[in-house]
Amino acid sequence: MDKQEQLREALRELFALAKQADNHLTKEQVTEVCRRISLDERQREVLCAYLERNHLTIEGYTAGEEPAPLQDSACEREDAQTGEDAVSFQAYLKEIKNVKPWQEKEEADLIGAMQAGDPCARKRLIEGNLHLVVQKAQEYLGRGILAADLVQEGNLALMDAMDSLEAGEDLQAHLMAAIASAMEEALKRQSGADDVGRCLAEDANALMKATEVLAEKLEREATAEELADYLHVSPERVKILAKISLDALNGCDE
Repeated sequence: MDKQEQLREALRELFALAKQADNHLTKEQVTEVCRRISLDERQREVLCAYLERNHLTIEGYTAGEEPAPLQDSACEREDAQTGEDAVSFQAYLKEIKNVKPWQEKEEADLIGAMQAGDPCARKRLIEGNLHLVVQKAQEYLGRGILAADLVQEGNLALMDAMDSLEAGEDLQAHLMAAIASAMEEALKRQSGADDVGRCLAEDANALMKATEVLAEKLEREATAEELADYLHVSPERVKILAKISLDALNGCDE
């Protein structure tokens, strides 16, 4: 699993955790997820800022002085309805129109500064290219995926692509290729067996099997920590999957 897919999985897990606690997360929960996928401090700041812009509260978290570059506060979470998505997308379009464009002659200087380690230049380049994400997202509308989800995928790809830009490479072409690839992958996941709901169902089934295996092996009910170790996931994820399994059982009884 590449880093971008790991980040998407981390976001899905954190949103699921937040739903269990009235849109609240703890700093420890976020830290555990970031540690598991080896995010550095800058990437952790981006992730936390993204979560807070999606109306999640992270208890004990204080944002760093540098604002995070991801500017998709209009994106709704995965349970957004189509009408809300349209409103959200329009609000996002208005938001990015306020980003001051740079002069063409500035681009080379910004790229050089970014590749020399200047975080402000990187942030400026990301902000200045958010319109590319919207431009590409509009090509995929009406194909079974929310506009906000397309923008989320595109913004993540934009950030990753900025870090992989090589000296002398055409910036616009590099970014557009990465954004298009991310959106194509999003469409594949939406239409195939890789969507969030099905993945969670498969993981819940895996948890049930693990529960049976460990119960037989240990001759007692396994703890959340033991199940987490067996499945190579966090104890928090075990709790989420256990609730999914319980909800499914309760639904069968109704």
